[in-house]
Amino acid sequence: MKHRYIVLIMTEPFVDTETDRTKSRWVAEALRDFGRPRTTVRALFYFAMRRGVSDYPICGKLVGEIRICRPYTEGDGERLPKWVSRARKLGFIPEDAILDETPEEQVFLPGTSSNDETKPRIEVWVNKSSLNQLILPVCTNHGATLVSVSSKPSRAAVENLCQRSDRLTIILCLSDLSVGTFSFCRDLATAIADAKSAEGKDIRVKRIGLTPKQVFDLAIPMVQGEQGSKEDRKMYETYIKPYEFSRKRMAELDALEAYHLGGLAKFVEEALSRYEDNSKLDEATWLLNLKKGVLPAETNIDSVEIAQPT
Repeated sequence: MKHRYIVLIMTEPFVDTETDRTKSRWVAEALRDFGRPRTTVRALFYFAMRRGVSDYPICGKLVGEIRICRPYTEGDGERLPKWVSRARKLGFIPEDAILDETPEEQVFLPGTSSNDETKPRIEVWVNKSSLNQLILPVCTNHGATLVSVSSKPSRAAVENLCQRSDRLTIILCLSDLSVGTFSFCRDLATAIADAKSAEGKDIRVKRIGLTPKQVFDLAIPMVQGEQGSKEDRKMYETYIKPYEFSRKRMAELDALEAYHLGGLAKFVEEALSRYEDNSKLDEATWLLNLKKGVLPAETNIDSVEIAQPT
């Protein structure tokens, strides 16, 4: 019994290492095929499912050998962060190839801003900080501010926004389509409308993604979502009902990296280009338009037209 115990202790690290190397090689190959120098774990997850290649290794428990290879599935996503972490540690992928989430609110102001009072200030608000580095270069090129928050925007974040809004300000919102996050844009719009410091300001809010229509048009797969509160589940179910999506399923912004032509950066660039032009602003339906007294309601939503992938 003692001899058997010693053998197990000696072989387990070897088994773990071999399995780690096998999975890490797969991560590196999938990332190479994705063609993104930097991306997120969930973007890689969506790409791996769409890739449809039968190369995902299922390893044995004794020596880490590959038993079979099959296509990547939704159920494999739970362990992807582990294999990405091992791939980093073992040097199969660059340390900075996968972008991580950070909990604090972050504001990225443009290096230079236009002094043209006829042009609106534009800000992009997103509730996933791991996407910041994918969006920031586009925002910088367009002179737009990027703001990322966790969950709901804080009162301080809204107050700071009002302080920055010295002329017409357009807020373009991005959030996952899920029970817990689909109301992010509406919650931000409500917080701005309720802020005393917003009085007399010209601030407008637009939801640019993800909407049910975008998920449907791009054929983004809905995956297992969170439970959420009873009230949130009911509101979410009403919101997605026209597309017959299940309230137990969700779609994530990261999926745009794999399903939108040009990825998330191109998606945001198309939205920024649309709202830079003052002549088009009156054509839009706003989630919030303080100047015209439009208050946040789920009926005040439209989506940016998006190109179909090839």
